[in-house]
Amino acid sequence: MKRLAARALMCMSLVTGVAQAEDLLGIETLDDAVPAYTLRAAEGGATLADTALRGKTVLLHFWATWCTPCKEELPALDRFAAGLDPATHAVVLVAIDTHASAAEVASYARGLGVKLPVYVAADGGVSDSFWGWGLPVSYLINAQGRFIGRLRGPRNWSAPAVQKAVAALQGP
Repeated sequence: MKRLAARALMCMSLVTGVAQAEDLLGIETLDDAVPAYTLRAAEGGATLADTALRGKTVLLHFWATWCTPCKEELPALDRFAAGLDPATHAVVLVAIDTHASAAEVASYARGLGVKLPVYVAADGGVSDSFWGWGLPVSYLINAQGRFIGRLRGPRNWSAPAVQKAVAALQGP
């Protein structure tokens, strides 16, 4: 009986923690499979398919060189990613620019100090439904390839509270 009560309290704490994380982040909860996508690296042209990320919790972030909030977010996302275990987590930066070449996108990101690989959506390997409402937009995806939620607009990825909230949503 004590074990059952302890488990119930732990589950309630987890649910409360997730709800608080969702409130802090302003996340829209989604519970759908992520549509298949293939991204092309801005440098080198290598591809990354959604299936290669299975087993990892993914933050899929869409941005553009002309997006002012994106310019402020990219370095913070890069620092955020540096604190994650790459065996279990990935931050994927996807530029949606249609009037900038892949080389220009890569140069722009490197000029901001971003060390993460940068991918481009221009070749049509990813549906524009991911960013159709505006930028920036991020998606949290679980290790099974299902959406956890969508974050519309910029976030302060350097804030400890935001990092803790994302960790709560990702689970163990």
